[in-house]
Amino acid sequence: MSVTPTISIPPTAIVILGGTGNLAETKLLPALFDLYMRGALPSFFMIVGVSRKAWGDVDYQRYVTEAVSLARPHASTRSVTAFASLARFRRGDFDDALTYAALGEALSEIDHLLGMCTNTLFYLAVPPLFYSTIFAELSASGLMDRCKGTTWSRLLVEKPFGRDLETAIALEAQLREQFSDEQVYRIDHYLAKDAIENILALRFGNQVLADSWRKGGVATLSIRLLEHKDVSTRGSFYDGIGALRDVGQNHLLQMLALLTMPPTDVRDVEAMRAARAEIIEALAPPTHFVRGQYDGYRDTEGVSPDSATETYFKLTTSLSTPEWSGVPITLEAGKALGEARADAVVRFAGGQQCHCGVEGTAHTHDNELTITIAPEQRITLRLWVKRPGFDYVLEPRDLELVHQSATDRSSPEAYERVLYDCILGDQTRFVSAREVTAAWRFITPLLATATPPLVYTPGSSGPKAA
Repeated sequence: MSVTPTISIPPTAIVILGGTGNLAETKLLPALFDLYMRGALPSFFMIVGVSRKAWGDVDYQRYVTEAVSLARPHASTRSVTAFASLARFRRGDFDDALTYAALGEALSEIDHLLGMCTNTLFYLAVPPLFYSTIFAELSASGLMDRCKGTTWSRLLVEKPFGRDLETAIALEAQLREQFSDEQVYRIDHYLAKDAIENILALRFGNQVLADSWRKGGVATLSIRLLEHKDVSTRGSFYDGIGALRDVGQNHLLQMLALLTMPPTDVRDVEAMRAARAEIIEALAPPTHFVRGQYDGYRDTEGVSPDSATETYFKLTTSLSTPEWSGVPITLEAGKALGEARADAVVRFAGGQQCHCGVEGTAHTHDNELTITIAPEQRITLRLWVKRPGFDYVLEPRDLELVHQSATDRSSPEAYERVLYDCILGDQTRFVSAREVTAAWRFITPLLATATPPLVYTPGSSGPKAA
């Protein structure tokens, strides 16, 4: 499980704004612990949690211990305790300048302890409505310019980045005014998943697939993010976002970009981000679009009784690029569905008719490549072979190319990669401002749809119209 960092990393303070929230508890703290156990963090680091709880350092260390122990039950008590001892806590509100003054004092204490200024990573594990305020306060407090010239300060921002095209443009303008682009890391954790990265490996590393991976060779592309779970206790949060903002503007479009972008040097950060942006900019308005809301959603605590928020959507679109024009692309996502899976299916165009079915009936045999992200990471290619027996009849068989179970810890999880890459200063797996703007330009008109969402039964496949 050990990883040797590719460069020597100076001492670093990791500040989690929203340090006692669900994201910190279930994702960030376990991911940091995993990096700690892999030896992939700076030789000296500290975690500083910030939230409104009336806690001190000891309280937060207990919280970190409990969060990591729950997420990693097989970890040794000694290792978890040692990790938690590196945590500190500061109480405050995100719109209060005194909070940032207290945070600055905490960082100065760490500097004094080391006798040098530390790098600082600020992770915004908070709802998007706080982003603009936190950007302004971090800039006004000077925390992003500590020890300028000798250390770095970086900002990690969760999706969704903005609520629509107008708010995203305003946030980007604020970022450009207050920080440098090298300081800003916009997260789409799907870009850090092994199965997602394997899209590029399959496409660019295998000529047998590359020759067919375009218009004429591909019949359809389908990308799905389907969940059994409903919104549960997150009604007030989800009702202000909905499925299009939650996964449509980011995860689905990023997957689509990787599936259709031209061959690009994966080690060239700017080239990769530009290639993804060009694909999203080439999206045509959907020819088919359905919004849905599961029955009972409006009864959820925190949800408006007349809410028009979609918990499901499905759309068909296409690209205007010469390589992909005319190929139907389907994007689908939703909650409270009968199936739980996240995948992309590339259906290749059938070749000449094959007289090899029952009684010589002429038909085609399409090949399908399925890239599964959840519930486990798997890549399979459907091929056709002869069925055992006297008759010459074909049947489908799935050739498994990659299989990583949900419990396989040999490869870093997405949030480990996100944190590790940010510390190293590698923006390849992070979304550029151009990508954000292009995605919102495609999604925003769909948000303005006046037609109420169609009601569907929980546990079904979504609205019948889809």
